[in-house]
Amino acid sequence: MNNEYTNTTTTNNSKEKSRFTTGVLVGGLVGAATALLLTPKTGKDMRAGLSSQTSNLKEKTMQMKDQAKLQTQLGTMAGREKASNMMGTVKDKASQVTSQAKDKVSSMKNKKNNNTPTVESEPGLPPSPESSKTTLGE
Repeated sequence: MNNEYTNTTTTNNSKEKSRFTTGVLVGGLVGAATALLLTPKTGKDMRAGLSSQTSNLKEKTMQMKDQAKLQTQLGTMAGREKASNMMGTVKDKASQVTSQAKDKVSSMKNKKNNNTPTVESEPGLPPSPESSKTTLGE
């Protein structure tokens, strides 16, 4: 149950980050376009500004991409570590259960071998067919 919640939370966080990144990029483009259109500049100055804004936007996009890659790698590593820890715990538990089962079986075998009931020692049990043959003289 907790694992499902963690997976859902991680998925929701990834979606929110993706939406935020998209919003930043679109907002940056709209802001840059608005600033260029509303600022009175010569064509040469406007092209230089546009080139500068494009370079800045490209650089920010690359930084965000690198950061997203890093976050993905960290998440993957954390997931692998959790899975490895879980596998270790499951193996330990299985080993304990197997050991307990073997101990239980061997103790039951020992009890059976040590406490084999005989007809003479157990008055409440009906006599076996072999003992009735000897009693009947057959």
